[in-house]
Amino acid sequence: MGATIAVAVAGFFGAAARYGLTLLLPDGGGAGWPWATLFINLSGSFLLGLLLGYAMRRPLAAWLREAAGTGFLGAFTTFSAFNAQLWGMVQHQAYLSAAVYAAASGLVGWGLAALGLSWGRGRQT
Repeated sequence: MGATIAVAVAGFFGAAARYGLTLLLPDGGGAGWPWATLFINLSGSFLLGLLLGYAMRRPLAAWLREAAGTGFLGAFTTFSAFNAQLWGMVQHQAYLSAAVYAAASGLVGWGLAALGLSWGRGRQT
């Protein structure tokens, strides 16, 4: 029960952090460039990798790992917004922007997750 509450509380803060960033960064609709979602998802990829790498080196309590990963970062990042914004770009025939956004989100997100994992494990990159 304690882990469930920790995940819920951390999820609240993750969602609040995401909302706050969408107020600070432009997140254009339609064909506009979704800077906020890109930043949120890329930084979330890095932070999740960092968390997992750190947990490999120094085991964390299960409730803390779940609260940080599933709760905070799960609520902070947003795959549904990524897909909705990608679809908006396609609907507005901004095909190049859609391709760059999809590639940047996927490839750069993967790279940042790998970098975070490496740093979290204590290895120099």
